[in-house]
Amino acid sequence: MINNAAMPEVSIVVRSYNRLPLLCELLELLLAQDHQSFEIVVVEQSNRPDPDAEARLRQLEEDARLRVLRHPPLGGARARNVGVEASRGDLILFIDDDDLPAGNQWIAAHVANFRDPKCMGVSGRQENTAGETNPYGRRADLAYRRCQMFSPLLKLPWAYVRQTRRKVPVDGVHGTNGAIRREAFERFGGWDVDTRIEDEASFGYRAQRAMTDGEYFCFDPRPVVVRRLDVRGGLDKRFMTAGQYCERLLDFAHHIIGRYFPGRIKWLYPLYALALYGWTVDWIWTDSQRYATLPARVGATVWMLGALPFHVTRSLVRFSRRAPTGSDTGSPSRSSDPPHQNTSP
Repeated sequence: MINNAAMPEVSIVVRSYNRLPLLCELLELLLAQDHQSFEIVVVEQSNRPDPDAEARLRQLEEDARLRVLRHPPLGGARARNVGVEASRGDLILFIDDDDLPAGNQWIAAHVANFRDPKCMGVSGRQENTAGETNPYGRRADLAYRRCQMFSPLLKLPWAYVRQTRRKVPVDGVHGTNGAIRREAFERFGGWDVDTRIEDEASFGYRAQRAMTDGEYFCFDPRPVVVRRLDVRGGLDKRFMTAGQYCERLLDFAHHIIGRYFPGRIKWLYPLYALALYGWTVDWIWTDSQRYATLPARVGATVWMLGALPFHVTRSLVRFSRRAPTGSDTGSPSRSSDPPHQNTSP
């Protein structure tokens, strides 16, 4: 057993919710990483017992590099904040419990970017299947331009993190297979907690306003994680209904974009409604595991077109009744909104 009792260079923060067997598999790969100075901080929030997996997790905890913080469900952003606040490293890496690092150089690939003191954060490449090539086809150039950027007009976050070309700079840091300096967390603040989707964006919005003197975020394809897209638990985003997904996007627009870009929400709201409908349709056809057949996808697309006015109205009413939660300063603990269980809106 390696005992890194001294202050680690790297802290890996893992959020986990009702995926204990997958978490144990991930931790075994993380503990096997070829890096001399790291710790793993798990924010474990499961409320469904799994005795065998829990016993395995207790065994893994015998390694001094691993700490498991057990909490009731916190929500995605709050769990990330808790993990960072409990970590000790100067560099903080993020990976979720449904992802796996590709190879034992995953930490080293992230760390290499921070040799430049101006690099404040990194997003790595994601693969849906191990070893896949660039999946964007004819849209490869468009995907590269949009990689980890905020759309110019509406400031919606684009991802496009399955490509193979390095990009500097980018606007944000992805929530899994991402890395930041501790200094960035201390200067820019954590992640706003009053959204159940796209919870990485608020950190990027504030960072873009606060970075100076050539500081930047980048996309680096060398640190790779393989997604496990067909598993339940966690945010359960791929298995929710189209209506649930759309309403979460609308709430994100009200709470987060409305906080940082209030004028855009006020004057361009119809464009947001249309854009988020398009975003929902794209999710139905590309990411959803709930709508796995052609008839289901067509049906959900048509149904959402008719249901959009209802969801927009419902989200507006809910937002108008929401109690104030303090100043819009990017506090990591702004809201008491519900955690990330997959309940209907």
